[in-house]
Amino acid sequence: MEDNTELLEKYIEEGKLPLKGELFSRKAKIAEKLRLYREESRRITVSRQRKRGGERPAALYWGIAAMFIVLLGIGGYYFSEEKLVTETTAMDYELPDGSKVKLMGNSSLSYNRVTWFWERKLQLLGKALFKVTPGKTFTVQTEAGDVSVLGTKFLVVQQGKKMLVNCEEGSVKVATPVGQRTLTAGQSVRCDETKIVPVERKVPTPEAEYPEVLGYEDDPLINVVADIEQIFKLTVIGHEKCEGLTYSGTVLTRDLNATLENVFGSSGIGYQLREKEIILE
Repeated sequence: MEDNTELLEKYIEEGKLPLKGELFSRKAKIAEKLRLYREESRRITVSRQRKRGGERPAALYWGIAAMFIVLLGIGGYYFSEEKLVTETTAMDYELPDGSKVKLMGNSSLSYNRVTWFWERKLQLLGKALFKVTPGKTFTVQTEAGDVSVLGTKFLVVQQGKKMLVNCEEGSVKVATPVGQRTLTAGQSVRCDETKIVPVERKVPTPEAEYPEVLGYEDDPLINVVADIEQIFKLTVIGHEKCEGLTYSGTVLTRDLNATLENVFGSSGIGYQLREKEIILE
């Protein structure tokens, strides 16, 4: 029986079934179809294996490339960070858009050179005077709040959560967690964690009506100089020496020499008094 089975299978595979009849004729046709099906199935399986073998390395390479690009972008961002730090002396610096900064002593400033061209934003710790080139919004971020402008000249003095902003040209917007104000040329504002209030400029009155002593607290020095000119009816030459500086102290309205020593001596500015002129050195 086994020999007959082997013989039958042999004839089926070769398609030479010697038996007559419709039943065996159909088996021969089916055997041929099955053989073709098996060959086609093997070809499809081999083809899929080859594709999978080719896709995996390609996917792996693309994954590595994407990771490399991400790491390159992150590294480029951090390596583009620019930080300036001063100790006892001030530093003049020009930003990528041409805006100028005078960074005062014991202060620091940082920004990103890459993102700067579509977002003019920097971080300040301490005191700095800015002269901004007109263009996109220019924002100075501090711990106490943000100062935003389009193009102007202004002073920012920051100490922890406290900040003084003085607008010298144009207008600036000062925003803090407790409120915001827009300043125009000659206006100042002082803010802390609880309030944001304007700094009232001392309006000169006739000499006889001046109090003997005027007190100042972190007032822009250039404003103090303007008051001295008005009180003593004289002219100060060299106002640029006062840019970016503040004054805390007194003005003695009856004693010019003592006032000059108090104001300019404490600011490290030399001066000469010639009749009705004070020349700053």
